Formats: sequence, structure tokens, C-alpha cells
Amino acid sequence: MLRFLVVLVVGLLLLGCGSTVKQVTSSEFQRGVVIRDGGQLVLRPCHATTGQPLQDDSGELLHWFAQAPVVFDQAYAELMVFPDPLDPRLKHIDQVLLVGSQPRACDFELNGNHYRAAGEKPLWIADVRDEGIRVKVRGSLRQLHFPSVEPERSDTRLIWRSQLNIQGGYQMALMLSREACHDQYGTRYPYHAELTLNTLQLTGCAREGNLGLRSLVARYRYEDTALSLQLDLKADGQLILTDVRRQAEGTVASYMKGEWRVLESGRVLLEVSLPGGTKQLLFLEREGHGALRIKPGHKPYQAGVLLRRQEALPSKDMSDVINTNAPSVVQ
Repeated sequence: MLRFLVVLVVGLLLLGCGSTVKQVTSSEFQRGVVIRDGGQLVLRPCHATTGQPLQDDSGELLHWFAQAPVVFDQAYAELMVFPDPLDPRLKHIDQVLLVGSQPRACDFELNGNHYRAAGEKPLWIADVRDEGIRVKVRGSLRQLHFPSVEPERSDTRLIWRSQLNIQGGYQMALMLSREACHDQYGTRYPYHAELTLNTLQLTGCAREGNLGLRSLVARYRYEDTALSLQLDLKADGQLILTDVRRQAEGTVASYMKGEWRVLESGRVLLEVSLPGGTKQLLFLEREGHGALRIKPGHKPYQAGVLLRRQEALPSKDMSDVINTNAPSVVQ
């Protein structure tokens, strides 16, 4: 079972290619299944049913298809993309972060992990998290939890060094090098990983985690005859919630800020700052097509209000939702 999970997880891995790739300031993170149909590429984002045409400006995705050990018509990929200026439906690939043939990769998000490194012979996993670094090596009876430390950083490497004073002591060093890494299944990751555990030297590949958080950055909307909601989840963990109530005596609009995060369970937690300095917690369940449903019992919203995901988060201010002539439900 552990081997199966690592194969799938090591098939999810990563983020960040080489420094030679051109940077496009408007590019956004996308993950999903890329379908190759003749000379055309189509991206079907995770949790969505419709696809978007892709153009591989980087050349890296087409290279992976060409070099794959067997012929694939589709692959899981994590990409940085930007819209075509003339056709917003067309997405240009600026950077390929990860690509592999894992059919269930959209189910794995590594919430709570900043990085995951893994390898085989022997099978091992190292998770870098806020609370520390968790290391598991096959054949060991326990998982080691090393204290949290700041990594040593350079342009091409991250190195964590930590120790445990139990059972004679453990010294650990985890190094991630920003270079393409391939596992035995052909998955391409953005980091090569080296783990030193006392005298044991292990190698593998690594990727960034918190995919739920990265995938959720967007604008979400709900609207009926009496209520309009707009929720903007930003990449820095901040949020803006605009609540517009239509009543017989007029329209009342509330513009609230706060913070959000993805729990390890996959639920989304909103901490909204209310007038007067109080805070309200809202828990959202993630559903198909990228929608978020407010869990029942959280007033002032009805049970099960469904916020539908929009396209990329607009750069302008979100207060434009305060428009009483807005269309009904945005699909």
C-alpha cells in the first residue's frame, strides 16, 4: 500500500523548472489532464468536465510526450499558463512544472506539505511541513519527526538540516536541487532530492505541495433574487467577500476581508473579519466543476449555498460585484 501511494504521489510532484524559461507576469497555475489529439493539446483542469485548448510555447510538454517510454494520448500535468490576447479560451504554456501518466493524480493534493520528496530502493518519503519534517524509510518501525528549521537557500538549492535526540540521535539533511528529475515510471519532477539520515544516503525526486491552495485561487459567485455573493481567494492567503442583500427597502452591501486556508481534510476554511472587530469562521466543501459549497448551519447563509468558480481572478478591485443589475447565476 505504501509503495502504491508513493508511486502516485511521486507521480504528482512538483513545481518550478529551470531559470532559463521566460517569465510571463500574468501566468497562472493550472493542473489537470492534458489530452493530445493529433497535433492539438487540450487541458481538462482537475475537477472540471470541459477542456481548454493549449499551445505549448515552452516546448517542454511536447518533448515529454515525444520522449515517453510508451505512447500516451493523455497525461497529468502541472503548468504555468497565460491566456491568448485574442482568444481567452486558448491557454499558452509558459512553464511545465510536472508531467506524468498518473490517471488519479488529481485526487492527491498534499495539503499541509510545502514539499514532498520520495524515492525507492529503499522506499522513502520526506514531507516538509510547518510543524517540521516527517521522514519515513521502508524497514523502519517508526516515522521520524524532525523539528522545523529554516532551509539554507541558493538560486538552485534548498537544504534543511535538523536532528533528533532519541535512540542515540538522528542527523538529517534534505537537499532539493532545482533540476529535472525522472522516476522509473517516466514522471518528470522539477527537483532532484538527496536525503542523508545518519550514514544512510538516499536519492529521489521532489515536488511542491499544497496543491489544493494553489488550485483554489480564483473568484467564486452565487446569486439569487435576494442575495449576491462574491468570494475572491488570493494567492497570498487573503480573501475578500462581498455580500449584497436585496430587500424591499433597498440594497445592503457588505465588503469584508479575511484569510483562508485549505485544511488537511481538503475543506476550505474562511476566517472573515466582521464590522466591530469580530471574526466569523466558514467551512466550505469542494465540489465538481471547482465549486465551493458552504457547509450547512453557518449563518447568515442558507444551508448548502454553492459558490461557482469563475475564470482567473481579475486584477481589478472586487467591489464591482455591488451591481444590482448583475446577471442571475454565473455558470
